[in-house]
Amino acid sequence: MDRREFFKRARKNAEVAKKINGKMFSGLAPYAGSWTTNEVTHLLKRTMFGAKKADVDYFLAMTPDAAVDELLNNIVTPSPPLRDYGLIEDEFGMLHDDLGVAQGQTWVNDLNTLSDPEVRGAINSRRVQSLRKWWAGLIINQGRSIQEKMVLFWHHHFSIQESEVENSNFLYKHHNLLRSNVLGNFKTLVKEVSIDPAMLLHLNGYVNSKQAPDENYAREMQELFTVGIGADSLYTEDDVIAAARVLTGWRINSDPLNSYFDAAAHDTGAKTFSAFYNNTTIPGNTNGEQELDALINMIFATTETSRFICRKLYRWFVYYEIDEATETDVITPMAAVLQSSNYDIKSALSVLFKSEHFFDTINQACYIKSPFDMIVGTLREFNVSFPAYTNYTTGYPLFGSIFQTASEMQQTLFQPPDVSGWPAYYQQPMHYELWVNSNSLPRRADFTDALINDSVIDVRAFASTSSNPADPNQLISDVTALLLRYPLSTNSKNYVKTNFLLNNTTDDTVWTNAWNGNNNTVINNSLRNMFRFIMNLPEFHLC
Repeated sequence: MDRREFFKRARKNAEVAKKINGKMFSGLAPYAGSWTTNEVTHLLKRTMFGAKKADVDYFLAMTPDAAVDELLNNIVTPSPPLRDYGLIEDEFGMLHDDLGVAQGQTWVNDLNTLSDPEVRGAINSRRVQSLRKWWAGLIINQGRSIQEKMVLFWHHHFSIQESEVENSNFLYKHHNLLRSNVLGNFKTLVKEVSIDPAMLLHLNGYVNSKQAPDENYAREMQELFTVGIGADSLYTEDDVIAAARVLTGWRINSDPLNSYFDAAAHDTGAKTFSAFYNNTTIPGNTNGEQELDALINMIFATTETSRFICRKLYRWFVYYEIDEATETDVITPMAAVLQSSNYDIKSALSVLFKSEHFFDTINQACYIKSPFDMIVGTLREFNVSFPAYTNYTTGYPLFGSIFQTASEMQQTLFQPPDVSGWPAYYQQPMHYELWVNSNSLPRRADFTDALINDSVIDVRAFASTSSNPADPNQLISDVTALLLRYPLSTNSKNYVKTNFLLNNTTDDTVWTNAWNGNNNTVINNSLRNMFRFIMNLPEFHLC
């Protein structure tokens, strides 16, 4: 039984809250409960990567509504990735320079047109690496905003793989498209992604023609990006074929770096769809964008499209299980808000994050951390300092280490496992539990142990954030409240205190005297052992 199911049963047995006709304990009614460290930390850990004490204190001074508004409105436009690599050595030991761009300058608009394909490929590979470092740098340097969590969500939703695209410029262009529309109009984003060069490459849209219609993107557009599959999603195989015909003729330019419409490759016949789409017919046209608009309008006229994206957002931010009550009390009204706002994502998220349901106890500490939640959240919560994301000399190597560590834990930027994204957000029945397995769990432990062993974390400074670090009871309560979403029992806290702060005694003054006497050896060794232990607890993996 998982933690969420435990709380549901406990509530039912204790009659703490009524459960009528199988409905959940709360819906999208505005939240009017407590606003303490617990609630703020829950909000921040779900919408950001980690919850630093400074951020928790900052949002504690606000109302819940104001806190959500700030998270949804504090969106910035970063400068692009930079060249951080030097000369490139070929198989014969010859050195080559990337003549298109100097070190410290951005490469995103350079066409990389060197005649030697090997060197050209090596430069592209270096640029992809710098792109990944840059993105990891943005994540670790995130502001008080949902922005980075949402960019990663869209990368999961519109999953593309570097191994399929093999073009750093198109990868950046795709990423920038998602980032620029991070909380914008979902309908507009689907249209722009449909003719984005990276997506045209990834799902073969660039070869889709009237002579040989390619159904790959038309299928995923409906199954994975808009309508989804399920009891109420009744589009047909003929709908996939008709959509593929609508999408014929879109091609890719390498100079300039964009997509364009080739009317000669477009199917100008009428395309008729099933009853699921109200038997809509899209007339033949030599204007590909007009037909694309008609296709998008038809798909978004279905109520299932709004429900589908709301379910994906719910699984990303709240919980993976969507039962009948959640569908009725949360997904359906959230989808209605989305439709009434003409598919403005910010509006739907606002009503979700300000709701009773989001802050309900059963929806707290029931989400296993993703690799980036684990890595970046831990580094941020312990106040580990990093250079600015624009620092390509000392910053990019550190950001590259973050990228690599996450990749080893099975979350690789620009390389999700397949077009469906990361299985933890859709694969039944395991979902988030897929993040923790015999391969990834030891890597998580190695990561947190290394933070202590290599003195990456300043344990003394972190302990000093406690309201009274000289009191072992207060210290443990304060640090576990920040680091753990599932609270330690009294017995567990006493175990931590006795074994790590009191030198296996029952005398609290052992720690108090050490702290007040500034006994660095005792303090540092005790804290290092304590935090190493805490970060290896199962509770540390819950968000």
